[in-house]
Amino acid sequence: MYEGIVSDYIGMLRKLLAKPKHRFADASSQDVLKASGVYVIYDKRINEIVYAGRTKNLRRRLLGDHKSGNVKGSQFRKALGRNFTLKSEDEISSYILKNCSFQFLPLEEFEEIVRLEHFAIAVLGPILNVRLKQ
Repeated sequence: MYEGIVSDYIGMLRKLLAKPKHRFADASSQDVLKASGVYVIYDKRINEIVYAGRTKNLRRRLLGDHKSGNVKGSQFRKALGRNFTLKSEDEISSYILKNCSFQFLPLEEFEEIVRLEHFAIAVLGPILNVRLKQ
C-alpha cells in the first residue's frame, strides 16, 4: 500500500523537476499560472534547490511575494536574507534576480499539494526550508 503512495509522489516530484526553469529576472505573468501548486526555487550560485513551497496562487506567490515582496510576506525572502546575510530588501531582490530560478507544478487537490511539498522538502532537503525549522 505505502509503496504505491511513495511511488506516486516520486512520480510527481520527477514531473515537477522536469518542468522548465524560469529565471526570476525574466519571468512574467504569462509564464506562471494563477493556479494552486507546488514549486521549487533553484540558486545557480550554489547549484542547488534552496527552497520548496506550496501556494493557492503560483503567480502571486512567485512573482509577487517572492520576487518583489518583502520578508514579512515571504518565508523564502526571510530565510534567504538571514542565511546569506543580505541586509535589505533591495539586496534580497537583487540576489533573487541575479541567482534564482523556479519550477512549478500546478495541482488542484489541497492534500496532494501539502503532501508533495512535504515530500519534496524531505527528499531534496532545501537548505532554506531546513534552516527555517532550526
